[in-house]
Amino acid sequence: MEPGLYLVATPIGNLDDITIRALNVLKNSDIIFCENTKNSSKLFKKYSIEAKYHKYTDHDFDRKKDEILQNLKQKKIISLISDSGSPLISDPGNQLINFLFQQGVKIFSIPGPSALISGIQLSGFLNKKYFSFLGFLPKKKSQKISILESHLNNNLVIYTTKQQLENDIEAVVEVAEKFEIIILKELTKMFEERIYLSHEDFKKVDLKAVKGELVLAVNIISTSQKQQELSLDYISQIVSEMGIKKAYQVVKTKYKISRNRFYEMAINLNNE
Repeated sequence: MEPGLYLVATPIGNLDDITIRALNVLKNSDIIFCENTKNSSKLFKKYSIEAKYHKYTDHDFDRKKDEILQNLKQKKIISLISDSGSPLISDPGNQLINFLFQQGVKIFSIPGPSALISGIQLSGFLNKKYFSFLGFLPKKKSQKISILESHLNNNLVIYTTKQQLENDIEAVVEVAEKFEIIILKELTKMFEERIYLSHEDFKKVDLKAVKGELVLAVNIISTSQKQQELSLDYISQIVSEMGIKKAYQVVKTKYKISRNRFYEMAINLNNE
């Protein structure tokens, strides 16, 4: 097997979901770097993988980058894995990969399970030409809304947690008049579940009771009519009359638009 760094996809829940090639790479690795050694040890035990393994997160970059580079220069086979799915997809590693590319290191991708792909497949939302993967949204509601507003024409896949689920759905409600949301819970595991919500019935579901590893698929059928009516000409007029702060106070109740988005539109007008 050729020396280098291997980005190896691992199961997203069901440990049987791993490719023969991935197992071969892991078994032949000199060192495996894991997001969480405790989680990964279950996989290693099941498949009798005996390679040395160490923890690696983005916090370890400065401390471990040179050590990893030296091992690779010595023609070793090193694998990088996350807790589940493909490394770097909402998981640690991007800084390390860019550093190693700059050093001329050979890097290989070993594909496999992906909550993103399973999420879009099981959503039923393939009615639009494009979809956007938003990963984990920021915690601030205004930032969630700003990101959603940039992707209103696409189907969306969002990673979330039980702590952020309700807030993420509230952000969708802010930008969409009509929508469908699929909550995909515990993908590939024994208690996998698909929960359907729409603008008509989402309040009937007890979101606080939804736990586990979660993926949201979102189909925005129509955006808020109030949001659609907020024209650039109107923003320009009202900002020139009263300033940006007072202007936002006037429009925030009438129009469904986040503070960040309004400021962005107003500042862009001034730059034109």
